[in-house]
Amino acid sequence: MESLFGGQLGLLGGNEGLKEDGCGVGWSNSPLSEDMYSASHFALISAYQDIKTRLAGLERENADIKRKLKIYEIKFPMISEFGDDRNSYCSFEPKDTALLQSENGSLQQRVNMLTLELQKGKEREEQLEDVIQAYEKIHMEKSSLQRDLDKMWMMLDICNHICELHPQF
Repeated sequence: MESLFGGQLGLLGGNEGLKEDGCGVGWSNSPLSEDMYSASHFALISAYQDIKTRLAGLERENADIKRKLKIYEIKFPMISEFGDDRNSYCSFEPKDTALLQSENGSLQQRVNMLTLELQKGKEREEQLEDVIQAYEKIHMEKSSLQRDLDKMWMMLDICNHICELHPQF
């Protein structure tokens, strides 16, 4: 027993306070001296006060937890549907579990399909971007060719005008 309490039974005066018999811990028959009595009395009072303080702290903590639980029950009404079965973490029936697994499987398939569609959409977007860039390049080349053509027409007009002014050319 002393190994359990790390030798703390000596508070009552070594082997004179509590003694360990075959069935457990008991009181020894030897009387305690006045000094030992006051020391053991002080130790018991200190232990009692410590236990009382811890109990008060635990009661406050318990009240806080209950208050938070009530708040959560208001925010999430499904918590109160579980009633007093708050200690069980999973109270699903086997058929509920099978249904949840089935729904999970179908949702996973749906997610996979949507992911594939998203990937195809991104590929189409990239192709469309390539087409737009090619169109812009062609448009710029067309504009450049149009300017060159306009210059050539202008030069032809100038040449025609010169030919009209000087018919010998």
